[in-house]
This record gives sequence, structure tokens and C-alpha cells, in this order.
Amino acid sequence: MTSAISIGECMVELRPVEDGHLRRSFAGDAYNTAVYLKRSAPDIDVAFLTATGDESLSNAMVETWRGEGISDRLVFRIPGERPALYLIETNAKGDRKFHYWRSDTPAKEWLRLLLAAGGAEVLNKADLVYVSGISLAILGHDDRQAAIKLLGTLKTKVAFDPNIRPALWKNMDDARHTFEDMVKLASIVLPSRQDYQLLYNINDPLQQIAFTANLTKGEVALTCDEDGCVLRVGDEVTALPTQAVKVVDTSGAGDSFNGAYLAARLKGKPPQEAVKDGLALAARVVALPGALIPR
Repeated sequence: MTSAISIGECMVELRPVEDGHLRRSFAGDAYNTAVYLKRSAPDIDVAFLTATGDESLSNAMVETWRGEGISDRLVFRIPGERPALYLIETNAKGDRKFHYWRSDTPAKEWLRLLLAAGGAEVLNKADLVYVSGISLAILGHDDRQAAIKLLGTLKTKVAFDPNIRPALWKNMDDARHTFEDMVKLASIVLPSRQDYQLLYNINDPLQQIAFTANLTKGEVALTCDEDGCVLRVGDEVTALPTQAVKVVDTSGAGDSFNGAYLAARLKGKPPQEAVKDGLALAARVVALPGALIPR
């Protein structure tokens, strides 16, 4: 069976609903991608690799993963720990503002626990390993370097979404070095236009693609919000538009694109068809509230 491993953090998500109440769910970029990959291709075995606690919130979180068909065989449970939490606010345009409580997140132990469980031997069993910039940013500096080194030794394909969140980085030099090291080793790169704006103050998507071409020969699917996606495969660059939708909440837009794109590639679809699948799913996701829309 074709298989994929998504590495990262899942948190307790609180978002406003009617009458000032908050609705609890569970989300996080790498987890969201795992869910949308599984939904897009139910016959692919998708495992989520993370570390979490052993109390009631962690138990509820893991049960939710199982309900989505995500394997928890690579979930490391740490006694006495509890998952991180964040609150979402959205404005009239659907743009998000996040408030985090994550300084002691158990997910930052994922590398140490993975290495103890077998490291590369575990990851090489999958056809694809997916990791994001957030998955790496939550690690300490030395662990981050060790994670990049580990990922660089894998025989399986690595997909990388930079997903730059400045608040998670000690400084932007660390973020830039991590970005460049990961792009060089990844077979599939899934950046957004905002990543390059934050890292290098490069605003034009074609310039962003050209910058990336100096780092990798791998395929690059650059998402550009309402302007769709710019795809680079080899020396060919193609711009693909997205459908017009009323945006309610942009939470999970990039994660859903990634999940559908990777599912399509694992199923053998060419990159251009994978982009179309990713854009179609992202359009549905941004039209509804929450990072994970109902099935």
C-alpha cells in the first residue's frame, strides 16, 4: 500500500461561533495536510508523526485523528504533558489572527523520540515524508539541524512547505537557512508567495520561482492566494488560476492544497493535474470556517 508520513504539531483550536461561544477542535499545519491527503486518497496509508501528552485532551485529540483515518502508530505519548492551544480571530475578509499558548508544546520532542524509535529506518518505510517550516521551527537549534540532516539522508521522497511564521523563529536568518537547506533536499517544495515576502522581500511570483530554481531541481508548486498557483517542473513554468469564491476563512487553505496535491502525486497524477486538485480543494476550504472543514 502507498504510504505517507506527515511530521509536525497538532494543537487544540478554539474559534468563535455564534453568541460569543468558542468551538473546540484540533488542528495544525502538518496534521491538516495529513487529513486532507487522506480525504483526497482514502486508499493511501497516512500516518501523523508527533509527540503529545497522556491526559484527556491528548486522548481526545488522538481519537479525532483515528476518526479521520490517520494512523497514530508514530504518535509518541509523553506522561504529564498536554497539547498546545491557539485561538483564531478572523476579519470581514476572512484573514486570520492567531493567539498561541504553545511555549511548552510536547511536539517539540518529535525528533528526539523519532531517533530513539529508529529514525531514518522508520521514515524510509513510507513513499513520502512531509514536513513544514513549523515542524522544524518548534525544535531547538541543535535538534533542527539534526532533523534536516536526518531528512537529507532519506531514500524516500521528502515534501516541504516552508510555512514561515516569524514569531516561531529566534531570527529570520535561522528561518532563511532552514528554508534553503530544506529546499535543497526536498523532492517537492510547496511554498506560498508570503514565504518569500517574509524571508527575502521578493514579491513577484516569477522571481520567487527563479530564486527557488537556484536551490533545487525538484518540482515547486507556489501558491499565490486568489491568483492561483505557479508550477515549476524542470525548466517549464506554468501559471494555473483558481476559481473565484467568497472567502470566509483562509485557515487551512495552504494545508488543503498540500494534501490534495500530494495525494494526486502519490496516485500518479502529473503535477499540473495535482495543482488543479489542490486549488479546487483549497477553494472549498476557504469558503467555510475552520482549518478543517466537515467531510
